[in-house]
Amino acid sequence: MFTLLLSGWSGIGLYRVYHLLRKKRLLFDDHFTLVICMSITMLASFLFSMYTILLFPDLYAASLLLGIWIGWKFGALLRTPAQLTGLYNGAMGGAMGTMFGAVLQNPALCRIPVESAAAVDLYSIPFVAACFYSCVLLSIRHSLRL
Repeated sequence: MFTLLLSGWSGIGLYRVYHLLRKKRLLFDDHFTLVICMSITMLASFLFSMYTILLFPDLYAASLLLGIWIGWKFGALLRTPAQLTGLYNGAMGGAMGTMFGAVLQNPALCRIPVESAAAVDLYSIPFVAACFYSCVLLSIRHSLRL
């Protein structure tokens, strides 16, 4: 339930930044669009892929496709050089989020001892990741105001 709330909170933030970028997309140069595309697609696809694996543990392919879709949406919204960057960063973030979510559920995949795995709460790392994600979204929104 907590992961679902974090996913909704992060999804609302991503929706707001997407529509803000959509309104102001003609005001940017290529360098600025690549930086925005790289930062938002990598982090958003990582976070949502991790949430997908935590909510639905058997959907590995859907988690990776979600990351690619996020990268494609942001890459297509911005200019042509950002499309490839968005796809690449979306795929990489989706793959990393899938692997990280699987390790959070079963730390034995990385040969982490059971004693060490019990010290890490399953919900503390996604919460910290959502807070970091919110800080990145706020900094992107602030950079668009300037």
